[in-house]
Amino acid sequence: MYAVKGRGVFVRQKPEPGKYHGPITNYLLREEIDREARAAATEFADLSDDELLEREAELDQRWITVREEHQRLFNERRKVKREKSRRGLFLPPLHDEDAESDVSPSEELKTALAESKKCRQQRP
Repeated sequence: MYAVKGRGVFVRQKPEPGKYHGPITNYLLREEIDREARAAATEFADLSDDELLEREAELDQRWITVREEHQRLFNERRKVKREKSRRGLFLPPLHDEDAESDVSPSEELKTALAESKKCRQQRP
């Protein structure tokens, strides 16, 4: 679709199927925001202004604590993954020690690498 404006020609993107554009979207968003505001008004109707501000401060503090804990866990998990990688624990074992095999581990490795290469080449 083309729209001429001034001296240039601007191309408008085709709307995606199933998505609303323009005023309909704004209207739907406004309705959703109004619904959430009404729900919040009924939920907190029994709180005074001071109690509401106190609740907000408490939630802010809890949010900071949760965020710090999340960051601590994320960093620890990343360290564990690095150590796991350093030790080679991400890789499957090259051979099963319980099974008696007449093929040497190096031959098994070569076969596994050849199969892996074949699988990679067949991917689209």
